Amino acid sequence: MEHEGLEFKRSAHHLREAIPAMAMSRGGAIVLGVDDDRRLVGRPLDQDTLDRISAVAHESGVEVGVRSIRVGRVPLTLVLVPAVRDRIVTTPDGRLLQRVGSTNQPLRGDAVTRFVLARTWRPAAATR
Repeated sequence: MEHEGLEFKRSAHHLREAIPAMAMSRGGAIVLGVDDDRRLVGRPLDQDTLDRISAVAHESGVEVGVRSIRVGRVPLTLVLVPAVRDRIVTTPDGRLLQRVGSTNQPLRGDAVTRFVLARTWRPAAATR
């Protein structure tokens, strides 16, 4: 079941929201090769898949881990997304997202301000 730290994707074509949202939450794993019905359709770690993952990670400024795994005889690709705490990560088009349950939700209005301040505020004693 998908949750804040786990997302399923059929392919590497829809990672532009998932990687930044996970990075701005607690981090997690994206499993490529699983469709919306949770059926294993397979997504081997080939050059095209790696290139797509690398492009989104680069655009977002997030260093992800990539692994090839098998479930039974089905090849899947695992994208490991670290939690990023020391800066803000946005989507390539500039949106700030967080994982909420199994969805990527945009931060709007005052929520953006509170989020940024929580990430950048350092007590005076900690900076000495």
